[in-house]
Amino acid sequence: MTFDILDETTLARLGNIDVWVSVYWDEPYNTEGSFSLEVRPTPENLALLREGRWVVRTDAAVKIPMRICYRSNENEDANLVVTGCPATWIYTKRVSVSAIKNENAETAMLTLAKAAKPWPRLEVAEPKGFDTKFENQTSGAALFDYFKTVGAACDLGFRVILSGKNSTKKLVFEVFRPTADPNNRFSPKWGSLTGASWAFGDGSYANVALVPGAGEGKDRAMVWVGDTDAAGAQRREMIIDARDVQPEDSETNTSASYLKRLADRGAAKLLDQLRSGSIEMTLDADGLEPGDVCFCSLPDLGYKATVRVADIIIQSQMDGTTRTARLGTPVWHKI
Repeated sequence: MTFDILDETTLARLGNIDVWVSVYWDEPYNTEGSFSLEVRPTPENLALLREGRWVVRTDAAVKIPMRICYRSNENEDANLVVTGCPATWIYTKRVSVSAIKNENAETAMLTLAKAAKPWPRLEVAEPKGFDTKFENQTSGAALFDYFKTVGAACDLGFRVILSGKNSTKKLVFEVFRPTADPNNRFSPKWGSLTGASWAFGDGSYANVALVPGAGEGKDRAMVWVGDTDAAGAQRREMIIDARDVQPEDSETNTSASYLKRLADRGAAKLLDQLRSGSIEMTLDADGLEPGDVCFCSLPDLGYKATVRVADIIIQSQMDGTTRTARLGTPVWHKI
Protein backbone atom coordinates (compact mmCIF):
# COMPACT_ATOMS: atom_id res chain seq x y z
CA MET A 1 0.00 0.00 0.00
CA THR A 2 1.44 3.34 -1.09
CA PHE A 3 -0.02 6.83 -1.28
CA ASP A 4 0.08 9.48 -3.99
CA ILE A 5 0.03 13.10 -2.84
CA LEU A 6 -1.91 15.46 -5.10
CA ASP A 7 -2.02 19.23 -5.39
CA GLU A 8 -5.03 20.84 -3.70
CA THR A 9 -6.41 22.53 -6.82
CA THR A 10 -4.75 21.03 -9.91
CA LEU A 11 -4.67 17.41 -8.63
CA ALA A 12 -1.16 17.10 -10.09
CA ARG A 13 0.87 14.31 -8.50
CA LEU A 14 3.48 15.89 -6.22
CA GLY A 15 5.05 12.76 -4.80
CA ASN A 16 4.51 9.37 -3.21
CA ILE A 17 4.67 7.91 0.30
CA ASP A 18 5.75 4.27 0.39
CA VAL A 19 7.21 4.09 3.91
CA TRP A 20 5.21 4.96 7.03
CA VAL A 21 5.03 4.30 10.75
CA SER A 22 1.25 3.84 10.96
CA VAL A 23 -1.90 4.29 8.88
CA TYR A 24 -5.58 4.58 9.79
CA TRP A 25 -7.89 4.78 6.75
CA ASP A 26 -11.70 4.87 7.18
CA GLU A 27 -13.79 4.95 4.00
CA PRO A 28 -17.51 5.41 4.81
CA TYR A 29 -20.78 4.68 3.00
CA ASN A 30 -22.77 7.76 4.05
CA THR A 31 -21.01 9.27 7.08
CA GLU A 32 -17.85 11.28 7.76
CA GLY A 33 -14.83 8.97 7.53
CA SER A 34 -11.26 9.96 8.42
CA PHE A 35 -7.61 9.10 7.99
CA SER A 36 -4.33 9.40 9.82
CA LEU A 37 -0.86 8.90 8.38
CA GLU A 38 2.27 8.86 10.56
CA VAL A 39 5.67 9.16 8.88
CA ARG A 40 9.24 10.03 9.80
CA PRO A 41 9.84 13.81 9.88
CA THR A 42 12.20 13.90 6.91
CA PRO A 43 12.60 17.15 4.94
CA GLU A 44 10.89 15.45 1.98
CA ASN A 45 7.87 14.38 4.04
CA LEU A 46 7.56 17.76 5.72
CA ALA A 47 7.57 19.49 2.33
CA LEU A 48 5.17 17.01 0.73
CA LEU A 49 2.49 16.49 3.37
CA ARG A 50 0.88 19.90 3.75
CA GLU A 51 -2.62 21.05 4.67
CA GLY A 52 -5.05 21.03 1.76
CA ARG A 53 -3.29 18.39 -0.30
CA TRP A 54 -4.98 15.12 -1.24
CA VAL A 55 -3.79 11.66 -0.19
CA VAL A 56 -4.84 8.75 -2.43
CA ARG A 57 -4.29 5.00 -1.95
CA THR A 58 -2.64 3.75 -5.12
CA ASP A 59 -3.92 0.17 -4.60
CA ALA A 60 -7.61 1.11 -4.35
CA ALA A 61 -10.01 0.04 -7.11
CA VAL A 62 -12.12 3.15 -6.42
CA LYS A 63 -9.86 5.99 -5.40
CA ILE A 64 -11.21 8.09 -2.52
CA PRO A 65 -9.04 11.19 -1.99
CA MET A 66 -8.45 12.17 1.63
CA ARG A 67 -7.78 15.83 2.38
CA ILE A 68 -4.99 16.72 4.82
CA CYS A 69 -6.70 18.98 7.35
CA TYR A 70 -4.20 18.95 10.19
CA ARG A 71 -0.58 18.00 10.83
CA SER A 72 1.56 17.87 13.93
CA ASN A 73 4.59 16.29 15.58
CA GLU A 74 3.07 16.12 19.07
CA ASN A 75 4.01 12.52 19.83
CA GLU A 76 6.73 10.64 21.68
CA ASP A 77 8.93 10.17 18.61
CA ALA A 78 8.22 13.64 17.13
CA ASN A 79 7.00 11.92 13.96
CA LEU A 80 4.95 13.85 11.43
CA VAL A 81 1.25 12.93 11.75
CA VAL A 82 -1.28 14.18 9.21
CA THR A 83 -5.01 13.68 9.65
CA GLY A 84 -8.06 14.55 7.62
CA CYS A 85 -11.25 13.47 5.87
CA PRO A 86 -12.54 12.07 2.58
CA ALA A 87 -13.14 14.61 -0.18
CA THR A 88 -16.82 14.87 0.81
CA TRP A 89 -15.32 17.30 3.35
CA ILE A 90 -15.74 19.88 0.57
CA TYR A 91 -19.48 19.83 1.18
CA THR A 92 -19.05 20.74 4.84
CA LYS A 93 -17.93 24.10 3.41
CA ARG A 94 -20.96 24.59 1.15
CA VAL A 95 -24.40 25.48 2.56
CA SER A 96 -27.99 25.76 1.40
CA VAL A 97 -31.42 26.76 2.71
CA SER A 98 -33.33 24.63 0.18
CA ALA A 99 -36.08 22.45 1.63
CA ILE A 100 -36.04 18.77 0.66
CA LYS A 101 -39.37 16.97 1.14
CA ASN A 102 -41.14 14.15 -0.70
CA GLU A 103 -38.52 14.13 -3.46
CA ASN A 104 -36.47 11.53 -5.26
CA ALA A 105 -33.48 11.20 -2.95
CA GLU A 106 -30.76 10.82 -5.59
CA THR A 107 -32.10 13.72 -7.64
CA ALA A 108 -32.28 15.96 -4.56
CA MET A 109 -28.68 15.19 -3.55
CA LEU A 110 -27.27 15.72 -7.04
CA THR A 111 -29.27 18.92 -7.49
CA LEU A 112 -27.87 20.36 -4.26
CA ALA A 113 -24.33 19.43 -5.31
CA LYS A 114 -24.76 21.05 -8.74
CA ALA A 115 -26.13 24.25 -7.21
CA ALA A 116 -23.14 24.66 -4.88
CA LYS A 117 -20.44 27.23 -5.56
CA PRO A 118 -17.68 25.70 -7.72
CA TRP A 119 -14.67 23.88 -6.28
CA PRO A 120 -11.55 23.35 -8.44
CA ARG A 121 -11.91 20.29 -10.70
CA LEU A 122 -15.02 19.06 -8.89
CA GLU A 123 -17.90 17.75 -11.00
CA VAL A 124 -21.22 16.03 -10.27
CA ALA A 125 -21.97 12.59 -11.70
CA GLU A 126 -25.02 11.75 -13.75
CA PRO A 127 -27.87 10.05 -11.86
CA LYS A 128 -27.84 6.26 -11.74
CA GLY A 129 -31.61 6.03 -11.52
CA PHE A 130 -32.30 5.10 -7.90
CA ASP A 131 -36.02 5.54 -7.27
CA THR A 132 -36.02 5.89 -3.48
CA LYS A 133 -38.06 8.84 -2.22
CA PHE A 134 -37.07 11.02 0.75
CA GLU A 135 -40.39 11.40 2.55
CA ASN A 136 -39.21 13.46 5.51
CA GLN A 137 -38.11 17.10 5.41
CA THR A 138 -34.76 18.77 5.90
CA SER A 139 -33.47 22.27 5.19
CA GLY A 140 -30.92 24.88 6.16
CA ALA A 141 -27.64 23.03 6.60
CA ALA A 142 -24.21 22.34 5.19
CA LEU A 143 -24.59 20.18 2.08
CA PHE A 144 -22.75 17.34 3.79
CA ASP A 145 -25.46 17.27 6.48
CA TYR A 146 -28.17 17.18 3.80
CA PHE A 147 -26.42 14.24 2.13
CA LYS A 148 -25.94 12.38 5.40
CA THR A 149 -29.58 12.86 6.42
CA VAL A 150 -31.04 11.85 3.05
CA GLY A 151 -28.55 9.03 2.55
CA ALA A 152 -29.26 7.46 5.94
CA ALA A 153 -33.03 7.69 5.44
CA CYS A 154 -32.94 6.21 1.93
CA ASP A 155 -30.07 3.70 2.18
CA LEU A 156 -27.93 5.64 -0.29
CA GLY A 157 -24.22 6.23 -0.15
CA PHE A 158 -22.37 9.30 -1.36
CA ARG A 159 -18.71 9.96 -2.06
CA VAL A 160 -16.22 12.01 -4.04
CA ILE A 161 -13.94 9.86 -6.18
CA LEU A 162 -10.81 10.61 -8.18
CA SER A 163 -11.35 10.06 -11.90
CA GLY A 164 -9.10 10.37 -14.95
CA LYS A 165 -5.34 10.48 -15.35
CA ASN A 166 -2.65 13.13 -15.65
CA SER A 167 -4.12 16.44 -16.86
CA THR A 168 -7.65 14.99 -17.10
CA LYS A 169 -7.89 14.13 -13.40
CA LYS A 170 -10.99 15.42 -11.64
CA LEU A 171 -13.06 14.94 -8.51
CA VAL A 172 -16.54 13.53 -9.04
CA PHE A 173 -19.38 13.60 -6.52
CA GLU A 174 -21.69 10.62 -6.89
CA VAL A 175 -24.57 8.91 -5.17
CA PHE A 176 -24.24 5.12 -5.08
CA ARG A 177 -25.80 1.94 -3.73
CA PRO A 178 -23.98 -1.32 -4.48
CA THR A 179 -26.12 -4.16 -5.78
CA ALA A 180 -26.41 -7.05 -3.34
CA ASP A 181 -23.97 -9.87 -4.13
CA PRO A 182 -25.42 -13.24 -3.05
CA ASN A 183 -21.88 -14.53 -2.50
CA ASN A 184 -21.36 -12.15 0.45
CA ARG A 185 -22.55 -14.75 2.97
CA PHE A 186 -21.18 -15.03 6.48
CA SER A 187 -21.70 -17.60 9.24
CA PRO A 188 -19.78 -19.03 12.22
CA LYS A 189 -19.79 -22.45 10.54
CA TRP A 190 -17.61 -21.04 7.75
CA GLY A 191 -15.38 -19.08 10.10
CA SER A 192 -16.29 -15.82 8.34
CA LEU A 193 -18.47 -14.50 11.20
CA THR A 194 -17.00 -14.37 14.70
CA GLY A 195 -17.49 -12.71 18.08
CA ALA A 196 -21.29 -12.68 18.02
CA SER A 197 -22.91 -11.19 21.15
CA TRP A 198 -26.65 -10.54 21.48
CA ALA A 199 -29.54 -9.19 23.60
CA PHE A 200 -33.32 -9.20 22.94
CA GLY A 201 -36.47 -7.87 24.66
CA ASP A 202 -40.11 -6.97 23.90
CA GLY A 203 -41.38 -5.45 27.17
CA SER A 204 -42.13 -2.04 25.61
CA TYR A 205 -43.08 -3.33 22.16
CA ALA A 206 -46.26 -1.95 20.56
CA ASN A 207 -47.61 -2.54 17.06
CA VAL A 208 -50.98 -0.74 17.13
CA ALA A 209 -51.68 2.85 18.21
CA LEU A 210 -54.82 4.85 18.83
CA VAL A 211 -54.12 8.48 17.93
CA PRO A 212 -56.62 11.06 19.28
CA GLY A 213 -56.34 14.60 17.89
CA ALA A 214 -58.47 17.73 18.00
CA GLY A 215 -61.91 17.93 19.59
CA GLU A 216 -63.59 16.71 22.78
CA GLY A 217 -65.49 13.60 23.77
CA LYS A 218 -67.32 11.81 20.97
CA ASP A 219 -66.36 14.62 18.56
CA ARG A 220 -62.65 14.10 19.06
CA ALA A 221 -60.77 12.99 15.93
CA MET A 222 -59.22 9.53 16.28
CA VAL A 223 -57.40 7.08 14.02
CA TRP A 224 -55.92 3.61 14.48
CA VAL A 225 -52.52 2.96 12.90
CA GLY A 226 -50.05 0.11 12.71
CA ASP A 227 -50.81 -3.58 12.39
CA THR A 228 -54.52 -3.06 13.01
CA ASP A 229 -55.37 -6.64 11.94
CA ALA A 230 -53.23 -8.11 14.74
CA ALA A 231 -55.21 -9.99 17.40
CA GLY A 232 -54.77 -11.84 20.65
CA ALA A 233 -51.27 -11.99 22.12
CA GLN A 234 -49.86 -10.57 18.89
CA ARG A 235 -51.72 -7.26 19.37
CA ARG A 236 -49.87 -4.69 21.50
CA GLU A 237 -51.73 -1.37 21.77
CA MET A 238 -50.66 2.08 22.89
CA ILE A 239 -52.22 5.54 22.82
CA ILE A 240 -50.50 8.57 21.30
CA ASP A 241 -52.03 11.93 22.24
CA ALA A 242 -51.78 14.20 19.19
CA ARG A 243 -53.92 17.09 20.37
CA ASP A 244 -51.11 19.44 19.29
CA VAL A 245 -51.80 18.42 15.67
CA GLN A 246 -54.70 20.71 14.78
CA PRO A 247 -56.75 21.10 11.57
CA GLU A 248 -55.33 23.64 9.14
CA ASP A 249 -57.05 26.12 6.80
CA SER A 250 -60.39 24.61 5.72
CA GLU A 251 -59.82 21.22 7.39
CA THR A 252 -62.20 19.76 9.96
CA ASN A 253 -61.79 16.95 12.48
CA THR A 254 -62.98 14.49 9.86
CA SER A 255 -61.01 15.75 6.84
CA ALA A 256 -58.98 13.00 5.17
CA SER A 257 -55.88 15.23 5.05
CA TYR A 258 -56.12 15.91 8.79
CA LEU A 259 -56.65 12.26 9.69
CA LYS A 260 -53.63 11.36 7.55
CA ARG A 261 -51.47 13.76 9.54
CA LEU A 262 -52.66 12.09 12.75
CA ALA A 263 -51.85 8.70 11.25
CA ASP A 264 -48.37 9.90 10.26
CA ARG A 265 -47.76 11.06 13.85
CA GLY A 266 -48.83 7.68 15.18
CA ALA A 267 -46.73 5.72 12.70
CA ALA A 268 -43.64 7.76 13.59
CA LYS A 269 -44.16 7.19 17.33
CA LEU A 270 -44.66 3.45 16.82
CA LEU A 271 -41.15 3.26 15.43
CA ASP A 272 -39.89 4.03 18.95
CA GLN A 273 -41.72 0.97 20.31
CA LEU A 274 -40.11 -1.77 18.28
CA ARG A 275 -38.86 -4.97 19.88
CA SER A 276 -35.44 -4.23 21.28
CA GLY A 277 -32.63 -6.39 20.06
CA SER A 278 -29.01 -6.22 19.10
CA ILE A 279 -26.47 -8.60 17.70
CA GLU A 280 -22.87 -7.54 17.32
CA MET A 281 -20.43 -9.50 15.24
CA THR A 282 -17.19 -9.37 13.29
CA LEU A 283 -17.01 -10.30 9.61
CA ASP A 284 -14.09 -11.30 7.43
CA ALA A 285 -13.72 -8.00 5.56
CA ASP A 286 -11.49 -9.20 2.71
CA GLY A 287 -13.10 -8.18 -0.56
CA LEU A 288 -15.79 -6.00 1.05
CA GLU A 289 -16.23 -2.32 0.19
CA PRO A 290 -18.37 0.47 1.74
CA GLY A 291 -22.05 -0.10 0.96
CA ASP A 292 -21.73 -3.81 0.16
CA VAL A 293 -24.65 -5.92 1.39
CA CYS A 294 -23.80 -8.85 3.66
CA PHE A 295 -26.02 -11.85 4.37
CA CYS A 296 -25.33 -13.13 7.87
CA SER A 297 -26.58 -16.31 9.53
CA LEU A 298 -26.51 -17.37 13.20
CA PRO A 299 -28.18 -20.79 13.05
CA ASP A 300 -27.55 -21.62 16.72
CA LEU A 301 -29.40 -18.45 17.73
CA GLY A 302 -32.04 -18.90 15.04
CA TYR A 303 -31.51 -15.57 13.26
CA LYS A 304 -30.36 -14.32 9.91
CA ALA A 305 -29.70 -10.74 8.87
CA THR A 306 -29.02 -8.44 5.96
CA VAL A 307 -26.69 -5.53 6.66
CA ARG A 308 -24.71 -2.96 4.70
CA VAL A 309 -21.06 -2.19 5.29
CA ALA A 310 -20.99 1.30 6.82
CA ASP A 311 -17.19 1.71 6.73
CA ILE A 312 -14.11 -0.15 5.66
CA ILE A 313 -11.24 0.61 8.03
CA ILE A 314 -7.64 -0.21 7.19
CA GLN A 315 -5.07 0.01 9.98
CA SER A 316 -1.41 -0.63 9.38
CA GLN A 317 1.63 -0.58 11.63
CA MET A 318 5.02 -2.16 11.56
CA ASP A 319 3.61 -5.46 12.83
CA GLY A 320 0.98 -5.85 10.11
CA THR A 321 -2.19 -4.59 8.43
CA THR A 322 -5.83 -5.23 9.35
CA ARG A 323 -8.98 -4.60 7.32
CA THR A 324 -12.21 -4.24 9.30
CA ALA A 325 -15.83 -3.86 8.19
CA ARG A 326 -17.89 -1.58 10.42
CA LEU A 327 -21.50 -2.59 9.89
CA GLY A 328 -24.67 -0.56 9.69
CA THR A 329 -27.82 -1.55 11.57
CA PRO A 330 -28.69 -5.16 10.68
CA VAL A 331 -32.26 -6.17 9.84
CA TRP A 332 -32.65 -9.45 11.74
CA HIS A 333 -35.22 -12.15 10.98
CA LYS A 334 -35.93 -15.46 12.65
CA ILE A 335 -34.84 -18.44 10.58
